[in-house]
Amino acid sequence: MKKRAIPEDTLNRIIKFLAIGLLGLAILFMMIQFNDFWKWIADAISAVIVPVTTGYLIALILFPLIRYLEKKGIGPRGLSLAIVFLIAIGLVFSFFFFIGPLIIQEITNFFNNDFNMITAYFSEGLRDDFILGPELYDQVAQYVAETDLIGSFLNGLLPSLVAYLSNVLVPMITVVAILPVMLIYYLKDYENIAERLRSIIPPKHEKNVADLGSRLNQTIGAFLRGQLLLMVAIGSVATIVYKLIGLEYFFVFGLIVGITNIIPYFGSIIAVIPPVIYAAITTGSGGPGPIIIIIVNIVLQFVEGNIFQPIIMSHQLEMHPLIIIISIFFFGSLFGLFGVVFASPIAASIRVLIQFFKERRKEKDMTLTSPGSGSG
Repeated sequence: MKKRAIPEDTLNRIIKFLAIGLLGLAILFMMIQFNDFWKWIADAISAVIVPVTTGYLIALILFPLIRYLEKKGIGPRGLSLAIVFLIAIGLVFSFFFFIGPLIIQEITNFFNNDFNMITAYFSEGLRDDFILGPELYDQVAQYVAETDLIGSFLNGLLPSLVAYLSNVLVPMITVVAILPVMLIYYLKDYENIAERLRSIIPPKHEKNVADLGSRLNQTIGAFLRGQLLLMVAIGSVATIVYKLIGLEYFFVFGLIVGITNIIPYFGSIIAVIPPVIYAAITTGSGGPGPIIIIIVNIVLQFVEGNIFQPIIMSHQLEMHPLIIIISIFFFGSLFGLFGVVFASPIAASIRVLIQFFKERRKEKDMTLTSPGSGSG
């Protein structure tokens, strides 16, 4: 009898994989045909995910305060929740009531006093300070004028900007409107929600999932609380230092330092650009020069990294800087600004997942190799 070139079991596996591949391609083809339907589904899901995720993140920040009050005997839950809510609302109101007018005043002064001077500098004075010489500047300016690059850019930018704002503002207003109510239910029934989620998990995995969820909550919550305090601390110090060195619009520039601090490593670079450009253009007006601004920001980053970080971020993410930088690029390309801001906690959560599964695998291996685990 002639021997088959391919064994029957191997042939069956090949046929099985081909069938699965063809079925997958058929499903993918069908999904592509209903692209608008899946986009509608994705938009609906994202409309739900944004407020739910935002409420969850804020709950991670506020719930430890509620638990702290309850440990001190301030209860029931409704009372501790009301106290935390009033404190949070009071802080937000205080910021807009005391700091908001100062920032608005600085922005108003900028457009009244310096905006025309800065635009005139870019249209005229920049030619003399152009690093490659005025001749090359004239050639570049002539090319820009002939090709109408700026006009084309603005004509394309404005409609896109209006469409983007319309798509962003409506969901944002919706989130702001429903977020307080959602947050109240989050915080009031925090443990009950976690219990309900655990109830849908198969019993044999319930303990592991609960342990993993607790670790993720601790990691993300520690980052958010620490980062919020860090932003306030470094922003306040920057504002005071900018005021002391005589920099105009120190509130606005200090606010930029605080907000951009949420972006690791790159935030400090972004924050120094506006005051350096302003100082370079207004040289001779009595304010500090760009070199002074750069030195001040280097000192601020030293203070943040060696004083504020160890004190405030008591639960360090403990990741190599290279991992964080790669995470910023990767998650930023996937999720845009959201991915850039939350690259560190996302990467830390992935590290927690990997560590968790390594521990479970190690426990399983130890169980299998223990003396009493062998079959009789």
